[in-house]
Amino acid sequence: MHTDDWGAYMGLERYLANVARHRVVVHARNFVDPVTGVHTQEIESTWNRLKRRAKQMMGIRRQDLQLFLDEFMWKDWRVPHESNAIYEFIPVLAHYYPNNPV
Repeated sequence: MHTDDWGAYMGLERYLANVARHRVVVHARNFVDPVTGVHTQEIESTWNRLKRRAKQMMGIRRQDLQLFLDEFMWKDWRVPHESNAIYEFIPVLAHYYPNNPV
Protein backbone atom coordinates (compact mmCIF):
# COMPACT_ATOMS: atom_id res chain seq x y z
CA MET A 1 0.00 0.00 0.00
CA HIS A 2 1.25 3.45 -0.85
CA THR A 3 0.06 6.57 0.97
CA ASP A 4 1.23 10.07 1.66
CA ASP A 5 2.75 10.99 5.01
CA TRP A 6 -0.46 11.92 6.82
CA GLY A 7 -0.10 10.80 10.44
CA ALA A 8 -3.26 8.65 10.45
CA TYR A 9 -1.66 6.32 7.89
CA MET A 10 1.36 5.50 10.06
CA GLY A 11 1.35 1.83 11.08
CA LEU A 12 -1.52 1.08 8.71
CA GLU A 13 -0.20 -2.41 7.91
CA ARG A 14 -0.77 -3.44 11.55
CA TYR A 15 -4.51 -2.87 11.19
CA LEU A 16 -5.17 -4.32 7.73
CA ALA A 17 -4.61 -8.04 7.31
CA ASN A 18 -3.98 -7.94 3.57
CA VAL A 19 -1.38 -5.16 3.60
CA ALA A 20 2.08 -6.70 3.60
CA ARG A 21 4.05 -3.53 2.89
CA HIS A 22 3.24 0.12 3.46
CA ARG A 23 5.31 2.70 1.62
CA VAL A 24 5.02 6.43 2.18
CA VAL A 25 5.47 9.28 -0.27
CA VAL A 26 6.55 12.44 1.57
CA HIS A 27 5.13 15.47 -0.24
CA ALA A 28 7.67 17.84 1.26
CA ARG A 29 10.59 15.88 -0.25
CA ASN A 30 9.44 14.97 -3.75
CA PHE A 31 6.47 14.26 -5.98
CA VAL A 32 7.92 11.00 -7.33
CA ASP A 33 9.51 8.71 -4.76
CA PRO A 34 13.01 7.97 -6.10
CA VAL A 35 13.02 4.44 -4.64
CA THR A 36 9.52 3.13 -5.43
CA GLY A 37 8.53 5.37 -8.35
CA VAL A 38 5.19 6.06 -6.66
CA HIS A 39 3.94 9.58 -7.20
CA THR A 40 1.50 11.60 -5.17
CA GLN A 41 -0.83 12.34 -8.07
CA GLU A 42 -1.69 8.67 -8.51
CA ILE A 43 -2.34 8.27 -4.80
CA GLU A 44 -4.58 11.34 -4.61
CA SER A 45 -6.43 10.37 -7.81
CA THR A 46 -7.15 6.86 -6.51
CA TRP A 47 -8.41 8.15 -3.16
CA ASN A 48 -10.64 10.69 -4.92
CA ARG A 49 -12.20 8.00 -7.15
CA LEU A 50 -12.66 5.70 -4.17
CA LYS A 51 -14.34 8.41 -2.07
CA ARG A 52 -16.55 9.45 -5.01
CA ARG A 53 -17.74 5.86 -5.42
CA ALA A 54 -18.43 5.53 -1.68
CA LYS A 55 -20.48 8.76 -1.76
CA GLN A 56 -22.47 7.51 -4.77
CA MET A 57 -23.34 4.45 -2.72
CA MET A 58 -24.33 6.74 0.19
CA GLY A 59 -21.71 5.17 2.40
CA ILE A 60 -20.46 1.67 3.07
CA ARG A 61 -21.31 -0.52 6.02
CA ARG A 62 -18.28 -1.40 8.11
CA GLN A 63 -18.73 -5.13 7.47
CA ASP A 64 -18.75 -4.47 3.70
CA LEU A 65 -15.67 -2.23 3.63
CA GLN A 66 -13.11 -4.90 2.69
CA LEU A 67 -15.33 -6.25 -0.09
CA PHE A 68 -15.84 -2.71 -1.39
CA LEU A 69 -12.08 -2.06 -1.41
CA ASP A 70 -11.32 -5.40 -3.08
CA GLU A 71 -13.86 -4.80 -5.85
CA PHE A 72 -12.79 -1.18 -6.34
CA MET A 73 -9.10 -2.06 -6.68
CA TRP A 74 -9.74 -5.06 -8.95
CA LYS A 75 -11.78 -2.89 -11.30
CA ASP A 76 -9.20 -0.10 -11.08
CA TRP A 77 -6.40 -2.46 -12.11
CA ARG A 78 -8.21 -4.75 -14.55
CA VAL A 79 -11.12 -2.97 -16.21
CA PRO A 80 -10.51 -0.36 -18.92
CA HIS A 81 -12.76 2.67 -18.47
CA GLU A 82 -14.84 1.96 -21.56
CA SER A 83 -15.19 -1.76 -20.78
CA ASN A 84 -17.80 -3.66 -18.82
CA ALA A 85 -16.37 -5.48 -15.77
CA ILE A 86 -18.09 -8.77 -16.60
CA TYR A 87 -16.11 -9.07 -19.85
CA GLU A 88 -12.89 -8.74 -17.86
CA PHE A 89 -14.06 -11.16 -15.16
CA ILE A 90 -15.07 -14.08 -17.40
CA PRO A 91 -11.48 -14.98 -18.43
CA VAL A 92 -10.41 -14.86 -14.77
CA LEU A 93 -13.28 -17.14 -13.81
CA ALA A 94 -12.44 -19.53 -16.66
CA HIS A 95 -8.81 -19.63 -15.50
CA TYR A 96 -9.76 -20.75 -11.98
CA TYR A 97 -12.50 -23.14 -13.14
CA PRO A 98 -11.12 -24.60 -16.38
CA ASN A 99 -13.39 -27.65 -16.54
CA ASN A 100 -16.63 -25.67 -16.35
CA PRO A 101 -17.97 -23.94 -19.45
CA VAL A 102 -18.33 -20.22 -18.98
